[in-house]
Amino acid sequence: MSRRHLFLGALIALFANPVLGQEKDIAALADEMEQRLSVSLAKYQALQESIASEKVPIIERINELENQAIAMRSQVREVRIVEEKAIEDLRIQQERSQDLRTQNDYVSGLFAQYLNTFEGRLHIAEDQIFSEQLSSLREAIERAGAGTQQYREKRTEAVERCLDRLDLISGGYTFSGKAIDDSGEILNGTVIVFGPAAYFQEETGDSVGILTFRPGALEPALTSLDGEYGNALQDYGASDRYALPLDASLGKAISLKNASGGWKEHIEQGGAVGYAILGMGALALLLALVKLTDFSALAVSLPTNLAAAASAAVKGDLDKAKEEISTSKPWMRDMLLEGAAHANEDRELMEDHMISVILYRKPRLERFLPWLAVTAAATPLMGLLGTVVGMIKTFTLITIFGSGDPKALSSGISEALVTTELGLVVAIPTLIIHGALLRLAKRRISAMELAATEFSKIVNKLSGSVDS
Repeated sequence: MSRRHLFLGALIALFANPVLGQEKDIAALADEMEQRLSVSLAKYQALQESIASEKVPIIERINELENQAIAMRSQVREVRIVEEKAIEDLRIQQERSQDLRTQNDYVSGLFAQYLNTFEGRLHIAEDQIFSEQLSSLREAIERAGAGTQQYREKRTEAVERCLDRLDLISGGYTFSGKAIDDSGEILNGTVIVFGPAAYFQEETGDSVGILTFRPGALEPALTSLDGEYGNALQDYGASDRYALPLDASLGKAISLKNASGGWKEHIEQGGAVGYAILGMGALALLLALVKLTDFSALAVSLPTNLAAAASAAVKGDLDKAKEEISTSKPWMRDMLLEGAAHANEDRELMEDHMISVILYRKPRLERFLPWLAVTAAATPLMGLLGTVVGMIKTFTLITIFGSGDPKALSSGISEALVTTELGLVVAIPTLIIHGALLRLAKRRISAMELAATEFSKIVNKLSGSVDS
């Protein structure tokens, strides 16, 4: 069945009414609805035909746009491939550029190191002809900047100067230069460079010698040579055959010999602290000699007739007791006479009298010994004080002059080391002498105490025999 028949059936069923009077209205409504349905179907048919007519161009346009999109995606891929390739090429170029910069920096570092090494190997006398050239080249290289053509040219020129010097040094060469003698006078003459050594020949021929470094001066110092070596230098250049004095230490042995000095110069390096240490050491030595004299004069020993003297004292015969005791040493005699005078009294009282004599003599035995102990303990500390003072001077010199020249710091370091040396030199013998003298003093006191004990024992024994 068609949709029309269905629609009509529905309308008939909807508007069906038992009332026969309404059949005409229903028929008219059905006709009207049918007309409307026909119109709607015609519009629907027209719309379908319009859609069908427009669908093909739209599909064709869509296909065209899709093809364009595919083409553009292909172009994008090609552009991206080109871009990635360009990025990779750029990365490779950057790596190459970085490698070239690294190589350039490395070569520049090698050049700077070579130039510094070359200047360091130059003899101080050769600075008179090479220093100005190399300094001007350094300034030109710094002004040009790394990587420039002028930079490379100046660097090459500096290397050529170094190679020229190697050609000169291979067989030795001479040039007009200057030197400073021991008095500080600047001399003009001929500088002879042979190997690592440099010699000087004054214009007048009066002064000849080896050239060495002198702190604080631009010109080298002249270490004069005389005798056979000096004559060889004076005759240099007079004929085709000549001889040069060779020194394996390059003049340092002669300078060391001249700079070593004597004990006076060595002590002067210690400064005021060194003199104070030596003063304490001299006083300690003097007191030690005085103590040795005292000990020789105040010798004590146990008397052999101690029993006879005690027996006479117990019997009350003081004259005989004094006669027996008179053969003893002075300090022992005084103690025994005191004991004999109180022999018949209480034993403890007699011993107290004898011990009082020992105690009275003891300070004299021990005098000056505390000073020796103080000297032995204080002089190392004074040496340490001198070390601190010397190091302060050294750091002060470093602050002012820097640490590039160790010779400029030698005064402070010398004071620091010499004072420590003097402190130990004084302290060690003083400590040994103090120990020996203290031992001698204790031996004398012990001998007197032993004699007092033996005298008291004999007196006590004899007093007991008499009482019984």
